[in-house]
Amino acid sequence: MLCLTHLFRKPASLLLGVVSLGISSLSMAQGFTENCVNINSQQELIEQYIEQAPYRQALPSKTATFSYSQDQSYQAYLDYAQNLIAQRNPRAMMSCPLSSQSYQLLAKQQQWLGMPKVVQLIAPFELSHTDNSKAVLLIHGLTDSPYHFHDLAWHFYQQGYDVRTLLLPGHGTAPSDLVNVTYKQWQQAADYAIERTAKDYQQVYLGGFSTGGALILNHLLEQPDNKPAIKGVMLWSPASQASSGVAWMAKYVSWLSTWLDKEGDIDFAKYESFPYNAGAQVHGLMKRMNKRLAKADTLPDIPLLVVASEHDQTISTAATLELLGQWQSKQTGAAKSANHLVYYGEQSSIPEALNSQVMIEFPSCTTASCSAVKDVAHTATINAPSNPHYGENGHYRNCSHYLADLPSYQQCKQSKSVVKGEKTEHNLAQTPHLQRLSYNPYYQQMLRSIEQFMQ
Repeated sequence: MLCLTHLFRKPASLLLGVVSLGISSLSMAQGFTENCVNINSQQELIEQYIEQAPYRQALPSKTATFSYSQDQSYQAYLDYAQNLIAQRNPRAMMSCPLSSQSYQLLAKQQQWLGMPKVVQLIAPFELSHTDNSKAVLLIHGLTDSPYHFHDLAWHFYQQGYDVRTLLLPGHGTAPSDLVNVTYKQWQQAADYAIERTAKDYQQVYLGGFSTGGALILNHLLEQPDNKPAIKGVMLWSPASQASSGVAWMAKYVSWLSTWLDKEGDIDFAKYESFPYNAGAQVHGLMKRMNKRLAKADTLPDIPLLVVASEHDQTISTAATLELLGQWQSKQTGAAKSANHLVYYGEQSSIPEALNSQVMIEFPSCTTASCSAVKDVAHTATINAPSNPHYGENGHYRNCSHYLADLPSYQQCKQSKSVVKGEKTEHNLAQTPHLQRLSYNPYYQQMLRSIEQFMQ
């Protein structure tokens, strides 16, 4: 669930017969067969994973492109995306002994048998009822995949909504597919998904995590008069402005070098290796969005729910609060009274004008495990503590901030006692082997806020 993290550091039902090339020779040489869970325990091989890069390069393929025309059904898009992953992801058919309620519903609907495969967990999906008129569309962040919405999708489905997710171009395959992608391709895909969903349903809510949020806002800013079906927008850790002041340099550095970070890429659901171009493109997207927002005289009469952390080390929280303030001040309709902020931080860090204009919630910890968390991370807002991969007892640990110090990296990955939180300078200095938080300890409170907003 990286979403800009690396760059802005400071300094298939028809496809299950496809043969996977995802099991690396280095793992076979060690006498075990990789799956998406046990690969996380092979820390002694981390340097080999980084060097040999079995999952960094996408497989060559002749997969057809998708036109993103409104004449194309959403099912046609889902079929295309699943086929793309199966063709280009080197571990698409790797076994993945993880299950979520969203996956269980999909498996029943698609008649999937046996242990889940990576392609089934990371492909874009649709949870649907019979003859429904309302839907939620969810768009993931940079380096992520639709797996990151399995928890929220199930909640919305239980509330009676159909749920659609989108796979952004360059994602779901391997990090190398981000080397030449452009944010205009992401925007084209997002525009298609938004317009197609607004065409198929009478009531639509849009939800975006990080880069996904910027794509949604940019769509509404560029096409403000054609959204009668859209009833609200939900943004988690939205990409407003990078927390680092040197993010603008990524465009120029990408002309000279391909990779900012080369990692082991052991996380099946998101990329860990990070090309400069990916950062350059999201920087361009945010710049375009902010320019349009500043120039707009009035904004669509669509309310926003923003979930943000004061201590976000990827995105500037001050810029996010400014964005919400601009949206509030430039709206003229009734929707401005419904704008809502869920804030993991201190009230003193909220601009005074925003305090008086927007409904703001400051969730409080109600459990010991929540109280032990050292600030909510950028990467944490959308996953439930029960998530089997990213949750409180999940198999994956986000320790990328220690990659330059391999012993600390391995301690973070393997220690039985690890403190979780955001990778602020203070927390890193005070907490050895800090694990970057990848789930929301306030998740249930957030769901209640979402329900209130959607009512």
